[in-house]
Amino acid sequence: MCLFYPKWRKALMRRSNAVFAAALFLLPLFTACEGPTGPEGPAGIAGQAGQQGPQGPAGPAGPTGQDANENCTQCHTNNETLFAMQVQYQASTHRTGGNFERNSTSCAPCHTSQGFLERIATGATTTAATIVDPAPINCRTCHKIHTTYTAADYAFTVTGPNALLLNPGQGPVDFGEVGNLCSQCHQARTLSPMPVPGGDDVTLTSSRYGWHYGAQSQILAGVGAFELSGNVVNGPMAHGNPIPNPKVCGTCHMAAAYGSQSGGHTWNMSYEYHGSSRENIAGCGDCHSTLTTFDHVDLQTTVQGKLDELATELLRIGVMRPDHYAMTGTWPADVAAAFANWQMLSGGDQSVGVHNPPYVVAILNGSIAKMKTY
Repeated sequence: MCLFYPKWRKALMRRSNAVFAAALFLLPLFTACEGPTGPEGPAGIAGQAGQQGPQGPAGPAGPTGQDANENCTQCHTNNETLFAMQVQYQASTHRTGGNFERNSTSCAPCHTSQGFLERIATGATTTAATIVDPAPINCRTCHKIHTTYTAADYAFTVTGPNALLLNPGQGPVDFGEVGNLCSQCHQARTLSPMPVPGGDDVTLTSSRYGWHYGAQSQILAGVGAFELSGNVVNGPMAHGNPIPNPKVCGTCHMAAAYGSQSGGHTWNMSYEYHGSSRENIAGCGDCHSTLTTFDHVDLQTTVQGKLDELATELLRIGVMRPDHYAMTGTWPADVAAAFANWQMLSGGDQSVGVHNPPYVVAILNGSIAKMKTY
C-alpha cells in the first residue's frame, strides 16, 4: 500500500508545530507571573532528637570540701547553752521592742541589723539608703556568724575603743570588748539647739527637746552632761573603767540568767518572782559582797530625790510641762541645759545613778543650784 500525506494534512501539521513552538516560548512568561505569597502554615511537629554527641573533657577540679565533723559541729551540736541563749534573746527588748521598723538612713544604724553592720563597715553615722526588709538586732549584728564556719564566728563585729559621737574631744572610751560593742548605740545623740552654759538664749521648737535616749555611755564615761555649778566629778568611776572590770556592760547585764527574764542574752536587770519584781544582782557580788539591792547605800533613793527636785524647779520656771516634756519657746541657755541634764539622767540613762554615782550626783547638785537662781 502506498502511504502518503495529502497536501492539506502537511499544511495542518506545519501549523500545529508552529502553535506548539509558540506555546513553549510563552510558557515561562505565564509561570513567572505568580500572585502574592499566602500566610505561612502551622509549624510541623518536631523531629526526633539526634544521637547524643560524645562527652566533653572534664572541667578543672574544685576546691577540697570541708568535713562537717571538723567545722559545722564546732557550733551545731546538741548544745543546750546555745539554745538557752537563743531563748533569752527572743525575750529581750532587742528582739521585742527595738523599733526596727525605723529603717531610715539616720535611724537604721542602731535600729536595724543591716544598718548597724553598714555603719561599722563604712564608719558613717548614717546608711547610704533606707534599709529594705529591716531586721532587728540579732546574733549576726553582734557576732560574725557563718563567716569562717568555725568557733571564730562567735567573735564580735566590733571590739575597739569607741569615740562617742557627741564627745569626740574627750577621746575614745574603752569599756572592754562587750562594752565597746554596746556603746556603739547606747550613747546620746542629737541635741538641737545645743546650749552653751552662760551663753545666749536658745529657742526650743519641739516639746521632745533633749538627748536622743540611750545616754548610758556618756554617764559611764563621765562626759556629756552640762556642768552648771558646783564641783563636778569628771570621768568614769569603777563601773566605767576598763580596769578592773573589762566587761563593763556584760558583767551586770549579762550575769547569770533567770530563765528568759533577766541576765544572759536578755540584758534585763530585773525579773518577776511569785508576783513581785526582783533585781538581778548576780553580777554585783565580785565588787560588792554585801550588796542586796541596786539601791546600795540609798544611792537610787538619793538620785531619784534629786531628779524630782530638779523637775520641781524646771516646772516652776516653766521650761518643763506637767507631762515632763519641754515647753517650746525661748529660754536662757542654763535653763535649757538643766532640762537636758534632767532628761539625760532620767529617761536617757535609766540607771538612777548606778552607772556613775559621783558624776550623776554632782551634775544634779549643780543643776539644782543653778535653777534656784532663776
